[in-house]
Amino acid sequence: MISQDRGWYDPDKPGGGTPEPFTHLVDSFLPALRAPGVDEDTITTLTRTNPFRAFAR
Repeated sequence: MISQDRGWYDPDKPGGGTPEPFTHLVDSFLPALRAPGVDEDTITTLTRTNPFRAFAR
């Protein structure tokens, strides 16, 4: 399962710093998986199937 909890908080900066969008997963990480040939079924398992299983009770 892949988590989208990449935070922007920086305790060294006033107020924790400047918020950044939570788009790293779709803008950077998934394209990086696709580049060497990770198939869409695997990406679907990581981003949909596994989270559904983890949170469906």
